[in-house]
Amino acid sequence: GCPGVLAVLGLEAAAPGECELTRLLQDKLQYEMRLQYMKHYFPIDYTVRVQYEEVLRPSNITRLRNGTVSEAALRYLWFHVSSQAVLRIREVLPEKHPSWKYTQELCQLFDALGEEYSKYRQ
Repeated sequence: GCPGVLAVLGLEAAAPGECELTRLLQDKLQYEMRLQYMKHYFPIDYTVRVQYEEVLRPSNITRLRNGTVSEAALRYLWFHVSSQAVLRIREVLPEKHPSWKYTQELCQLFDALGEEYSKYRQ
């Protein structure tokens, strides 16, 4: 296994490609970068509307982990919710926005991770 962004969920990545991609995502999703690109560069009181179901909370992860959900399914759930959140943010950003390149890089990493999952996901 490898430590990575999935450590937040208490999970370890299964495949080498998944491991490397989650390490790259962890680097991009560090608190300082999220603060700079997803808070400081946005206007005060700017919001992106999301549905309740689109938010992945730690309590939900604990409930799923205590149920019958596999670790692989939890990793995929994290991927799906996170990649959709980045896409929702991209929908409202103009190309000249300071966070455009950052979110584009996140989308590329999530796309690559999605391709990795499609290789062995049933």
